[in-house]
Amino acid sequence: MIRRTALLLFVATLAVACIHVVVNVYFPEAEAKGALATLEDELLRPAPKKAPEVPAEPPRPQEQPAPKPQAGAFGWFRPSIACAAGSISEEQIYSQIKSMPQVLAAYQRMASRLHRVDALRAAGLVGEGRDGLLQARATLSDRRDQRTMEDENADRTTVIRGLAQATLAAQGQPVAEENLSKVLPDAGSTFAALRREKAQSGWWIQLPDGSWKKK
Repeated sequence: MIRRTALLLFVATLAVACIHVVVNVYFPEAEAKGALATLEDELLRPAPKKAPEVPAEPPRPQEQPAPKPQAGAFGWFRPSIACAAGSISEEQIYSQIKSMPQVLAAYQRMASRLHRVDALRAAGLVGEGRDGLLQARATLSDRRDQRTMEDENADRTTVIRGLAQATLAAQGQPVAEENLSKVLPDAGSTFAALRREKAQSGWWIQLPDGSWKKK
């Protein structure tokens, strides 16, 4: 009886710990930034040349799967333990955001106008804001330049929102507005940090404290 009571207390303690992790929404900045950088390396670069085909190797004999270890006294509780001690990886966030068609479409449009955005940044007409959006640094007298900035920012907003949604989904959290409001500012800051890193010499960038400088 004492042993059974101790077992129940152990299970209850781990369950409470697991629930505690689930209800706490947070933004894994380093992992999100790495996942986004990987995605951009794929979508914002010219398509690589097709490599020559290599003859396929003959199929190898199928290996027998290793026997599964026998569950011990608490083997059935391992999923809960993983929930309590789990962490979010770049791969999880990347997988989530890569499955969002609206984000992929936004990146396709961003890639198609990249040369126009680069020209505006090189001319000092726009700069990289700390919120992840382009900001005018001079009067955009040409309506086409204004439209380019507006369209770019609309797509960036889609990407930033998708990044926030991906981090929530990777945590197993509901992608609800209440939770999104907690991580959207961090998602924008992370996107902006990546823009500053990738900015070319001479472009205007806004630092986290709000000040501007040329890179």
